[in-house]
Amino acid sequence: METKLIENGDTAEIALIGRLDTKTSRQADTLFSEVGGKFSGVTLDMTELSYISSAGIRAIRNLYMALYRKGGSLSVKNAGENVLDVFEMTGLKGLLQFV
Repeated sequence: METKLIENGDTAEIALIGRLDTKTSRQADTLFSEVGGKFSGVTLDMTELSYISSAGIRAIRNLYMALYRKGGSLSVKNAGENVLDVFEMTGLKGLLQFV
């Protein structure tokens, strides 16, 4: 998985490219931890995310919790149907903002 980080004041957008799975979730966790500590609002751009596993969902949940604890927000944009299905099955879809 590749990522692109765009910073804009106290918000950031992260483009996720490829697969967010067991193999790449540690990389995502590290990035999400840094971003969650630095910004109050984060948007995940999933235009080019082709697959997400439970490990990827866990990394996103951890980012959501870090932002939530400090009054921040996490939103998702351009998620494909397969990725949306995974969010729905895990219950995370109800917590996130989809733009």
